[in-house]
Amino acid sequence: MNVISRRAILDAGMRHPDAESALTAWYKAARQARWESLHEVHAALPFTDQVECCLVFNVCGNKYRLICRMSYANPWTNGTLWVKHFLTHAEYDKQKWKKDCLKGRAQP
Repeated sequence: MNVISRRAILDAGMRHPDAESALTAWYKAARQARWESLHEVHAALPFTDQVECCLVFNVCGNKYRLICRMSYANPWTNGTLWVKHFLTHAEYDKQKWKKDCLKGRAQP
């Protein structure tokens, strides 16, 4: 997968040092993957949900959420993840992030 952007992952790790190693592991797994469906994502990262055009990854158990807009791989591309938010569970529950996941919105 093409992950946009590594800088966002590094910044999240700096803001939340307890999540840094988990974010690094997530980034490596995502970069090596070629996910064509949610089923394939679940095979690698079972605690992932899809909300419209986004994937919501649990990080550090139930403590953080990494939200990425997703374009699955297909015969012509390897797919892309756009890092949109890294939130605490409390921030996630406010659901302000959902506007970035609505179908029909232009890709970033």
